[in-house]
Amino acid sequence: MKVSFPARMCIILELRSVKVGTMRGARKTALVTIMVLSLGGWLFAYGQSPKQVAGADTSLAKEERERLLAIGKKLFVERCAKCHDERGDKPLGSGPPLSERKLSNGEIARSVSGRFKDAPDEQKRAVALYVRSFMKGK
Repeated sequence: MKVSFPARMCIILELRSVKVGTMRGARKTALVTIMVLSLGGWLFAYGQSPKQVAGADTSLAKEERERLLAIGKKLFVERCAKCHDERGDKPLGSGPPLSERKLSNGEIARSVSGRFKDAPDEQKRAVALYVRSFMKGK
């Protein structure tokens, strides 16, 4: 059963108005369980982890990987190269060059998702793949 966002907010607001502290045993446990499951369901349905956005580049066909790398490079050069250089070799005031940082796939994906928050998932995936291609760490 899918509950719309406004309905979910109404449920949450109603639950907030109930004084959970005065409830007893099974009712309190049931209410807390429903709240937790509702939140978990919402996160599962609407949340997208950075790993999902980045995708697993190992499962890509060679042609698809090359296509995504080309898209990622184009976007990175347009939006990121000013500060990082084309291959992430420019030292930054906040630390070593991007190419020398030992970032995990998840860290790269989170950063790309934040910087390209309005971009389609394919573009985020392409930029993350491109950044991973010149990383020297992890």
